[in-house]
Amino acid sequence: MEIKKHNQELAERIELLDTGADKQLALELMELHEGKCKECQEDRLGCTVRPACNDRNFLNMLIEIGVEPQDLPSYCYKQHLGRIRKFILERKGRSMKDRRLPIKDLLSTLSVPSIRQFNIQFSKVWKKYSRTREHDLMLVAGDSFLFHFNFARGVVIVNPVTLPIDKTGTFKLYVDLLSEHYDVPADFSSVTLNWWMLRLSSKATPTKSTVSNLEDFLSERFEASHISARDGTLEIQIEVISDGNSEPVYVGDLVDTFKKVKSLKKSR
Repeated sequence: MEIKKHNQELAERIELLDTGADKQLALELMELHEGKCKECQEDRLGCTVRPACNDRNFLNMLIEIGVEPQDLPSYCYKQHLGRIRKFILERKGRSMKDRRLPIKDLLSTLSVPSIRQFNIQFSKVWKKYSRTREHDLMLVAGDSFLFHFNFARGVVIVNPVTLPIDKTGTFKLYVDLLSEHYDVPADFSSVTLNWWMLRLSSKATPTKSTVSNLEDFLSERFEASHISARDGTLEIQIEVISDGNSEPVYVGDLVDTFKKVKSLKKSR
């Protein structure tokens, strides 16, 4: 386990103070956690069922900043891979969100030789399978699973929820995926580089209470929204501002929105 040598990667991500101060803070944090990780892994039972870093969030962070598997706390990482394997293949264990791991280790732990085989195999296993890809980013949805593959970084996020969407292409890719996966017609347009418009529609005539609840839901998550009904079709228009100052849109917000719109048909 070699954690503290990766303090530079952490310092580049936190960007809190000046470069020197961030590097020193990152080194101290890594040193503290390296000792904490060592003690945690010596208690195998505790590390398995109740790790010292809640929900293995420190391990998750190390993977996010690009620490190589051989430098990760080995026993903790082994538990992490085992839990992901059981969750995906056996549907066992607590539900998980925002779990990161190297793509090659996801394929290995699922006994899948390649990304191509991953798509072929799970498209047959899951009742509903959807996939979109553009350049180095691929999104896969199946049953209750969502995978965010970043091939440039070699990292996959299993069930991203709090992942912010800050690029136009990424937002559009998620819209395309979720529209197909939840059978919700959607139209995306970009007014400017950081001002996006999303239009959803549903063949439904929900109650006033349902519409009011939807309006409240959208107002808490997006810059602006508008709902109108015409000829038995409900039209939802959503505006998103991604300028670094406004609250970002998270993947979970977008997923929940498509689920809400899909459920409108059942509320008639």
